[in-house]
Amino acid sequence: MKVAIKIILLLLVVGYLIFAVAEFTQRTEERICEAVDIQIADSLEGGFVTTDYIHGILTRNKVFAEGMKLSGIDIQGLEEILRKDPYIDSASCYCSAASHLCIYVIPQRPILHVIQNNGENYYLDGNGTTMPVDNMNIDLCVATGNITRDYARKNLAELARFISEDEFWDKQIEQIHVTDRKVIELYPRVGEQVIILGTPENFRGKLENLMTFYKNGLNKTGWNKYSVINLSFDGQIVCTKKNNTKNI
Repeated sequence: MKVAIKIILLLLVVGYLIFAVAEFTQRTEERICEAVDIQIADSLEGGFVTTDYIHGILTRNKVFAEGMKLSGIDIQGLEEILRKDPYIDSASCYCSAASHLCIYVIPQRPILHVIQNNGENYYLDGNGTTMPVDNMNIDLCVATGNITRDYARKNLAELARFISEDEFWDKQIEQIHVTDRKVIELYPRVGEQVIILGTPENFRGKLENLMTFYKNGLNKTGWNKYSVINLSFDGQIVCTKKNNTKNI
């Protein structure tokens, strides 16, 4: 008897759940979108991907969600539209219980502004993805010189990411220059010297050595004593003051 009662109660619960889901689905299909909520993750200070920017994408693609039935909004299609934008890394959309269309966007994170010798001009992120400059104005470290897109992806993206993620180097290095012979030079904000990095191999070790030199050398002798600081030699730093050379 008790088993029968339990079975009946279980069937009633299952039946109610089926009814509730069906009722909720029907109501969802009839609900009208009352607002569009846009959230932008990890936005840069003064960033280029703003809520107005997202609204502009929706308008250009004739996505007017407010006043539409939620069931009539193509969520997957909207996500694909947003992801195609060169400044957006990923996007997800859903309809909330409050009848809002919710849009969550993760922007691309440019870390380097590349200006090639041939005039080509673009932003680069830490993974080597390029973005058009267009009318965007972002204060980034600039890379100039004998650069191609392939060279930038393979040789500058990781270096630029390291610089941008380090509090000191992000403030200190304002320009990366690649010579015709593919020698990488760094131009600092503090100090008038050229820092010759050489090839990008072991750039972390080279910059660690330079940091030690800053602390133990330049802080005592002055930041403008040398015109060139060369890090390209294995295990040593070669500094040039006018016509003199000093091995550290």
